Amino acid sequence: MKTAFALAATLALAAGCATQDVQVAQATPTCKVAPVTTASATEASVKKPVSEIRQREAQMDLASSSYRMRNLDRQGLFMNNVEDAIRDCDTAINR
Repeated sequence: MKTAFALAATLALAAGCATQDVQVAQATPTCKVAPVTTASATEASVKKPVSEIRQREAQMDLASSSYRMRNLDRQGLFMNNVEDAIRDCDTAINR
């Protein structure tokens, strides 16, 4: 009897959870493409601010690189970290 009651209670809770409207928080895209320098590669704890022009230049270099083209051939447009980074930069700058 206790098992039947516990099963009924569990099913009622599951049905109640299934009918709730769930909203997923969307993170605002940020541009994570930045120029690589010897200081940024060796001193990970020290992050110096990068100007918007240098950041756009790094994005342009990445967009026209052979690394990106090889990645596109291998993985396509979706589920591709390089394409996601470029897309996030475009979205963040156009806001």
